[in-house]
Amino acid sequence: MTVLVTGGAGYIGSHTIVELLNSAANVIVLDNLSNSSLESLNRVKNITGKAVKFYKGDILDKALLVKLFTENNIDSVIHFAGLKAVGESVIQPLTYYTNNVTGTILLCEVMAQFAVKKSGI
Repeated sequence: MTVLVTGGAGYIGSHTIVELLNSAANVIVLDNLSNSSLESLNRVKNITGKAVKFYKGDILDKALLVKLFTENNIDSVIHFAGLKAVGESVIQPLTYYTNNVTGTILLCEVMAQFAVKKSGI
């Protein structure tokens, strides 16, 4: 089984990836690294002994999403690529809406295009 984890370089994403790798899943990560670091994926490799395929990019980039799904046989998606700072979200509500709502819709559209119906959105 191949699982795409968006926001996989973040705290929750990286912990989820450890569990996925320990259950023999193949993992692909999409993260723009705006609030995370590749160091977390290095630590995942140190813990599990397994590397993940990494794409640096944003869920708002539909062409990248299509490329990712075209290049990989993805069975399911776990979606953590969301902005989450409450104070900042009050100051920049449209930025948060665009990323969290529009990004999720784009991801769902590409999932539907590639007939991926299993998600943890």
